Amino acid sequence: MSNRVTVLLHGFGADASDLAPLADMIDPEGQWTFYFPEAPLEVPIGPGWTGRGWFPISLRELEVGVDFTQIRPPGLDLSRKLVSELIFHLNPEKLILGGFSQGAMVATDLAMHEPETVDGLILYSGVLLDQPGWTKMATGLKGKRFIQSHGTADQVLPFSAGQKLYELLKSSGAQGQLVSFSGAHEIPMPVLKKTQEFFNSFVVGS
Repeated sequence: MSNRVTVLLHGFGADASDLAPLADMIDPEGQWTFYFPEAPLEVPIGPGWTGRGWFPISLRELEVGVDFTQIRPPGLDLSRKLVSELIFHLNPEKLILGGFSQGAMVATDLAMHEPETVDGLILYSGVLLDQPGWTKMATGLKGKRFIQSHGTADQVLPFSAGQKLYELLKSSGAQGQLVSFSGAHEIPMPVLKKTQEFFNSFVVGS
């Protein structure tokens, strides 16, 4: 078996275990090796309860909706470099990189900076951020395959912001689809089915 690796990055307030159950759902035949890195920041998410974050988000931003379209969040560069170092040590022959929400943003940023290391992208509820910077780098994603999903009722990261990310990816020449669904900030089963098809396309094409 070739060294096929998938790295999935959890969302803000979650931890490394959050996305781990997805491995059996999207790769039931075990053809990929999955890694679920832990974000570097500890963030409070309730009384006596903490999670992890890739870059800071205030509670007010979470309540009113987050818009990073024109902003490069502080801490994004550090998180990208940490994930990049992990991938370097894994030295995969084929890499699918992705994540949920904030994790999807970090994955997109890494793919923008190091397109040669990424074969495919999985972007669950990710959105456009740092539009000036990403627009300049997006051409490196030409020909890269991706699957993106977003709930039309998402109140944390608006569906419109997900559409902006999709438009940037498509205009860059990346090849993929935006799977919309009527839910909120989540990963529903139909999206996981589409993701499984995405994985299979890499194995068949290898």
